[in-house]
Amino acid sequence: MWLAVTLLVVLGQAEPANPYLEQARARYEALHFSEAVDLLELAEQVPSSTHAQHLDILELRARCELAEGRRQEAEATYERMLMLDPRTEPPADLSPKILETFQAVKARLFPAGYVALKQLPAAEGLVRMAVVDPWRRVDAVVLHWRGSRDVDWRPLRARPDAECCVFQLPGGGPGPVRWYAEAQGPDGNGLTRLGAPEAPLEWTRSMASMSPPGTKARDGVVAESLVAPASPPGAERGDVHGDREDSTTPRLRRTLGWVSLGVAVAAGLGGTWLQVQSAESHDTALRAEWAGDSRRHSARARTQAGWATGLFIGGGAAALGGGYLLTW
Repeated sequence: MWLAVTLLVVLGQAEPANPYLEQARARYEALHFSEAVDLLELAEQVPSSTHAQHLDILELRARCELAEGRRQEAEATYERMLMLDPRTEPPADLSPKILETFQAVKARLFPAGYVALKQLPAAEGLVRMAVVDPWRRVDAVVLHWRGSRDVDWRPLRARPDAECCVFQLPGGGPGPVRWYAEAQGPDGNGLTRLGAPEAPLEWTRSMASMSPPGTKARDGVVAESLVAPASPPGAERGDVHGDREDSTTPRLRRTLGWVSLGVAVAAGLGGTWLQVQSAESHDTALRAEWAGDSRRHSARARTQAGWATGLFIGGGAAALGGGYLLTW
């Protein structure tokens, strides 16, 4: 079990490689901008790319499009980049033309000083908010709350972490909990609100009787009981069939878990191999002397990239399922 957990942790922490992105950077440095854009289109299809890699792909693509004089396409790429992460910025050492284009798109999407708080789905008793802060004005987010018997608002303060804030609402008292949130600047001035003191949002704790049998609810968190359920009427202690089921079921789960992890590893290796083959097919297409050969190799590169995407998705699902079965 510990080997499975370690494998999942290592796989989750290691940043997956995206060979198309690295090749596109090389083509950009060699001033082959059109070839770099083709590689970046393939790089966007790699499902294992991280959030930071997606931003790098879009930023580099916009640079290539500007270098080819396609400002309208570059602006559309910068829009996608800013919608993915409003706080993102291109490197400060780029040419003034690139920085001016980016700032023009940013000013069109977000007026000067724009700040917004948006509530996100969360577990019971939690308040989760996205902090949209493209101009980097927010220093902290303060959630003000009060119970049904309270007169004054009580503050909870947090600094945005990766453009997100999470608060735990107290749920021990009777009645609903009312709350509103405020984004504040470095000097404590209010920038924007989600809700308001005169029109707060409200959360009512669900009844403990809604919890599944054998569980305990505390402050909105459900935990399984450590006490085993009683045997059904008529069942004897040490029943042969019950013992067989108790011993067989965990063994079956472990077997299925290891099989799932094996499938995940195989899918990951197969996807990586197909990614490499797709990159080689793309390079062959670039070197082909005849247009028909180039189109054929390009089509093969896209097909291999698509299969690699499917294997990565299937392998990720198998890894999650295997880890769940082994730790259950």
